[in-house]
Amino acid sequence: MKYIDNCSHLINWNSIIESVRNLEGTRVTYTKEFFNVNLPGFKELDEIWQNAGFQYGEPSIEWINYFPDQFGNNIVEEFSNFINVKPWMVWISRINVGRMAPLHKDAHSKINELLLLGSPKRFTCFIENPKESFGHVSIVDDVCITKFKQGDIYEWPSYNSWHAGGNGGITDKFQFNFWGYV
Repeated sequence: MKYIDNCSHLINWNSIIESVRNLEGTRVTYTKEFFNVNLPGFKELDEIWQNAGFQYGEPSIEWINYFPDQFGNNIVEEFSNFINVKPWMVWISRINVGRMAPLHKDAHSKINELLLLGSPKRFTCFIENPKESFGHVSIVDDVCITKFKQGDIYEWPSYNSWHAGGNGGITDKFQFNFWGYV
């Protein structure tokens, strides 16, 4: 992961977190209903998780996604302009205490649309207050990030890198995720 810059002077991340905290969001769990193995990438991921010993309904596998209609398209625009990359898919992910997103690549049924638009890029922005993030882990390829400043932006080695996230802390973990193209 390559450090890009810090955007906390542009975006009030504490306010954004509070704006989504009590929203339902889109809950992702490891179930047969969610893991449609007929979609690109899901079959491979399902096999990997099954071989690792995970079972459908595993309670520790859970995260919640919030999309721009829930936190503001203006945030996407500000972030996009700051990094000079056009947005394709943007969301805030939340991992509650004691939950995780095991090692995976994001599977998306419309990935070919992104590839036709230009060179894909992926970024993570750490939006939490570091004082509240002890026990929060983000892994991309062979890099594990546990210490950061609120607003730190990292570019991924590839838009489809292997990654994982976990929360062994005592507060919920939030991060801003950006897929785009140049």
